[in-house]
Amino acid sequence: MPFLNRLALSGLRNIDTASLLPVPGFNVIFGDNGSGKTTLLEAIHLLGLGRSFRSHLQKPLIGYEHSEAVVFAELASGVTVGLQRPLRGPQTIKLAGKPAEGLAQLSRTLPLQLIHADTFQLLEGSPSERRQLLDWGVFHVEHSFLGFWRRARQALDQRNALLRSEASAGEIEPWSRELAIAATEVDASRGRYLTRLRRLIDEQLALVGTPGGQELRIDYQRGWDEDADLAVLLMGQLERDRRYGFTTVGPHKADLRFLIRGQAAADVLSRGQLKLLICAVKVAQARLLIEEQNERCLFLVDDLPAELDAGHRSKVCQLLASLGAQVFMSCIEQEQLLIQAQRQADNRGLPLALFHVKHGKIVPL
Repeated sequence: MPFLNRLALSGLRNIDTASLLPVPGFNVIFGDNGSGKTTLLEAIHLLGLGRSFRSHLQKPLIGYEHSEAVVFAELASGVTVGLQRPLRGPQTIKLAGKPAEGLAQLSRTLPLQLIHADTFQLLEGSPSERRQLLDWGVFHVEHSFLGFWRRARQALDQRNALLRSEASAGEIEPWSRELAIAATEVDASRGRYLTRLRRLIDEQLALVGTPGGQELRIDYQRGWDEDADLAVLLMGQLERDRRYGFTTVGPHKADLRFLIRGQAAADVLSRGQLKLLICAVKVAQARLLIEEQNERCLFLVDDLPAELDAGHRSKVCQLLASLGAQVFMSCIEQEQLLIQAQRQADNRGLPLALFHVKHGKIVPL
């Protein structure tokens, strides 16, 4: 199970050194702004995905007067995960004491779902945000997906490079064909996954109420015309793609549309309602992972009270508690979250731990 039994970190932003023993239920982390709450969640995110959700830059991660940042965790399964990121040179990641084979292996070992300040981008941002949301789930439940996704990505990169180099149609055609073959499999996996996911999203919304009180519809747009053969389409608009310098159709253009009363949810719902909807979608993904793979994922929830009143916070805690997953939740003052979290944890018989973060020091209460 991807529960953390122990977490230790050093040299990460403003945390010189820290060690804690989280519980397999709710872990509530509170403290002032800038105290290190989000850094603690960031440490877990680094272990699960090899990157931060706050910055792609390496230097800001490493604390003042430290030459490296180190994060280490022991999972309930006994597997250990460690990450070392120096000021100079590449980071190293180890699983069970051995170098990790890649980020895909890391993600399968510690599946993570993140809810934070930028969560709204899933509904308000670019299609790439929603593709990442969709592909996270497909990756975890359809193990053949990653191979076809990589094939499509490689073919796309090669085709784009040839488009920019003014290569002949004969040179581009094999990569168009390869892209079409891999794209068909990627699209089929996405479609199968989304069919199963819609049912579970409806179930989560039935528990907490559909935001706005209206039925939600999710439309999947695969990135090219439904009735078109992608290989034929790619060759037919070769000259157009040459002018743009990139491939204008394909799985890299796929999108999800979340609709309320036929309108984009982002245009209809309040910020709090949008956050609740995204939480329901991510909980549905976690539930499908349990159904399909008998595996749980870990939730990182940064500053849950932001944009949510007490009623909405209680609903989110209800959704998370229903999973029986390990959850790390942050807030500024413990009263903002503790009552709702404790009530839902008690309802499900889940343990709850409280941690206070102050000036980079983490103290269990």
